[in-house]
Amino acid sequence: MPQPSIRKTSGFAWLLVFFVAWAGVGSADNTFDHTNGDTGDDYLILPDRFDRPMVGTYVNGMGPLPFIIDTGASKSVIYRGLTAMIGLEALPNQSKRILTATGYKRVLVYPVTDFYVLGRTLKVEETVALPDIIGSDAKGLIGVDMLAGHTLFMDMANGTAKLAISPDSNSPRERLGDEWTMVQGRPVAYGSLALEVNIGGLDVPVIVDTGASDTVINSAGSEAVARSAEGIRRETIRASISGGQEMVFTALRVPEFNIGTYVNRDMRLVVSDVPVFALMGAREVPAIILGMDLLGQQPFAIDFKNWRLYLKTAEPTREPVQAR
Repeated sequence: MPQPSIRKTSGFAWLLVFFVAWAGVGSADNTFDHTNGDTGDDYLILPDRFDRPMVGTYVNGMGPLPFIIDTGASKSVIYRGLTAMIGLEALPNQSKRILTATGYKRVLVYPVTDFYVLGRTLKVEETVALPDIIGSDAKGLIGVDMLAGHTLFMDMANGTAKLAISPDSNSPRERLGDEWTMVQGRPVAYGSLALEVNIGGLDVPVIVDTGASDTVINSAGSEAVARSAEGIRRETIRASISGGQEMVFTALRVPEFNIGTYVNRDMRLVVSDVPVFALMGAREVPAIILGMDLLGQQPFAIDFKNWRLYLKTAEPTREPVQAR
């Protein structure tokens, strides 16, 4: 595995944990070794305070630094706190207006030339610095620009992730085994994965977002699900959407949440019209952001070439629910 020029950061004892991950950690089995070509190495991942996956990352050769793997983010970016930590100064007279999970923000631009993570290097000319997430140790986000053309495998229970070259063929399913379910999706926005889920016979589009701690449904989706599905319960909760400030939200409890043949029972959906729904073209139509509260329950894989989601289930699942 090629090694970048490495300069260790200082000040955080837990960075030693990520340094272990740099060399790769052994896998208990070959569950994920199903792709053609480069199968990649397993790397250590740790959850942040909001249960989002963090992985050791090198920025301009400095690290390892904990970055959130965010499949809902179009670009890999840093947080402001990291700029002082590694001595980065903003490019003069440059800023950008970007859409974040909580709305548009104008942010400064920094001279970052490369990210190294999960055994892959991403060359860039510059990047922006987002506001730090209060309560999270993360120093930035790894977006889908790093993941394009690859399959991301993640197992939160075992604390491992890997990035492998996606196969050219359309038949990786049989190599995974019967305990895996596959859902065909499509690219959306700037390279994220979108697919359909079924709630009470109603098909709803979702974007698969490992940078979201909770699964979120917009108001249009909440109203449509309440009309379509039986046994829906409403409750009031306190939650932090994508690491934002903790707030009071309404949530739906749905008896069954179906992803292909995979069924999640008594699923909680936080109701919020977060700005990312605009990128899905879903301001006024039902839509969902699929977060780590569901994804993290079992090993999963996201194929950013053939646009598929794979979920490993502990037991056989039911037949897909037919849409109304």
